Amino acid sequence: MTPRLPGARGGLVLAALAGSVLSAGPASAATTEAERLCRDDDVRCSVQVPSRWTDGATQRVGVTGRPEATVTVRAFRLSTSGGSVEWEAIGPEVEITTDEHGWGSADLALPTRPVGTHGGPLVVALAEAEGKDLSTVLGAWSELLTPVPEVLGDGYAESKPVGAPLGMALDHVVPGSTFAVERQDGSAWVAVPGEDGPGAEAAEATCDDVRCSIPYVVPRGLPDAATRFRLVDLRSGTPVTTWRVRPHAEGQARPTPRPEVFPALGAAVAGSLAAEVGVDGAAVVRPRSRNLDVPLPEAHGSYRSAGRDPGTHPVRTVQYVAAGAGALALALALGPGRIRRRR
Repeated sequence: MTPRLPGARGGLVLAALAGSVLSAGPASAATTEAERLCRDDDVRCSVQVPSRWTDGATQRVGVTGRPEATVTVRAFRLSTSGGSVEWEAIGPEVEITTDEHGWGSADLALPTRPVGTHGGPLVVALAEAEGKDLSTVLGAWSELLTPVPEVLGDGYAESKPVGAPLGMALDHVVPGSTFAVERQDGSAWVAVPGEDGPGAEAAEATCDDVRCSIPYVVPRGLPDAATRFRLVDLRSGTPVTTWRVRPHAEGQARPTPRPEVFPALGAAVAGSLAAEVGVDGAAVVRPRSRNLDVPLPEAHGSYRSAGRDPGTHPVRTVQYVAAGAGALALALALGPGRIRRRR
């Protein structure tokens, strides 16, 4: 009978354990759709959407990442309250499966928003990301545009300067919308002039961009009591909002609200395009459509990593090295016990 070496059984156990660690490989660590999609050395994971999304429209949503991976995508309307980010899911979830090249896409239809609801920052992301820290979310910024714009004000409180040029600032406007400012005169509504002086044209304007301002003035001769003004969508004839105006020599200034600011999107998602480029999913920190149009650097225009910095390592390589280090640590832990028995 061949004598059994004292450390043979321990060596077999150690080899089996090390083999199990290494054979598990990087795939065993994946527990979420984002981790599975972002587990590819050649294709950086990302979500691709248009920078503007009109209320009730259907748009094509693209996904890049590991080939033959399936993820569930959804749109979320984001807002801030007390320093925290609030998520509102909009529309259905859609499944997207990447092809052999790591690209997949699907149509996503958003429903019409409730009457009187304005648009704002929109994130299209993996459905599993709802409510998470934005730096860990794989997604992309868009801007939801609605027939009812967000009215930011004209820079003054109820007391406004008479005859001075004012501008009612609007945000998240559907380009091509036309608005007018009117005031109440008894039981009727009459046009407000767009500038001071006799023969001035009515205060109305067509918005060519998602942000615009409707110029108007508080006409001279109004009573000291408050007069109701309103903004009207001329295409539909629908009043958008009303406000009270008290004529004053100088008026009481009130700054318009500042844009909402959110944490960077996706900067901490390993293997993502956002993490590689070092910016969020919109190429800017603040999700405003005028910034969403900023293109990514040309070096990263392709979603395949053509070159790699000498100081970096492929995702897969790092994972295998980590597994090997785990096996080595296990060997060091078990080795001394076997050595003592052989003495």
